[in-house]
Amino acid sequence: MSQLQNIAFGSRRLGPGHPVVVIAEIGVNHEGDIKSCAKLIRAAKNAGADAVKLQSADPDEHYVPGTESHRIFSSARLSFDDTAKMFDLIRQSGMEPFTTCGDMPTLAFIESLVPAAHKVSSGMMRHHRMIRQFARTGRPLVLSTGMADLEDVDAAVSVAREAGAVDLVVLQCTSLYPAPLEMQNLRVLRLYEERYEAPSGLSDHSLGVEAARLAVCAGAACIEKHITLDPSRPGFDHHMSLDPDEFGVMVMEIRRAENAMGAGAKIMSPEERINADRFRRYVVARDNLAAGLALAEADMVIMRTGGEEGLPAERFDAVVGRVLARGVERFKPIKQSDLK
Repeated sequence: MSQLQNIAFGSRRLGPGHPVVVIAEIGVNHEGDIKSCAKLIRAAKNAGADAVKLQSADPDEHYVPGTESHRIFSSARLSFDDTAKMFDLIRQSGMEPFTTCGDMPTLAFIESLVPAAHKVSSGMMRHHRMIRQFARTGRPLVLSTGMADLEDVDAAVSVAREAGAVDLVVLQCTSLYPAPLEMQNLRVLRLYEERYEAPSGLSDHSLGVEAARLAVCAGAACIEKHITLDPSRPGFDHHMSLDPDEFGVMVMEIRRAENAMGAGAKIMSPEERINADRFRRYVVARDNLAAGLALAEADMVIMRTGGEEGLPAERFDAVVGRVLARGVERFKPIKQSDLK
């Protein structure tokens, strides 16, 4: 298996060796109001988000008329012009813009805005025709795997790659609203990385910030979380979203977890090296030892010396039989220079 690589995500990189990408999902929590959307974008920036995801679809192309989905998305749709303005605002704020795009005509417009990626929502995992269209753009695909079993994910990834997708991010997602913490299945993140040789992440529908923090520890390269100005508002995704202050706490916890996880290489810090000198064990004279003595096991003991260095503990067997060039006092470490 080839080594997992990071991928382009707008002006950022996503994956090994790079900070976790935090995606503020506005979705349709703006309720079709461009001013609310702009407030959410600014709130996401202030909270520390790296990217903002909207949701873009023509309800008449994407939902059967008369259904709840058609009603909701008809009432919360941003016009193409407003969407373009919001993409500009996201970029001006130093974040990466992209969207979940639901139909072919809308995809053609969104592609003209040069999004950082295209998002395949959980509900579109089996929409292979749309996945092919996403893949043919050449942009990274963010694939959310809620409401799917492994065979569904295999098929979606295969379709995407056969259609030309090179850069994929595979998100674990539990499509419950909200999703209980115990149903997050974060171990699957490593499975995705190994199986698809792609960075993995979490599309988080849980309440609070715990799942996001744990996902970082499980290897997530990105976290997607809903944001709202008011979680008490009825409808849409408000009830399972974080308000701006809570989103800021989540970002802080993600960064703390990221720092605690480190770089994956076992390196002793300078502070730890000082302690190593104090706490490591060395080969020590059990009694006063005279010059010319051929050392036996009984002449030596391994002890912590309080910082005075000598031959390290792992050299004990190699020292047996060596002759002392000079005497060594009781409880003093035996040094290389003490031996003939």
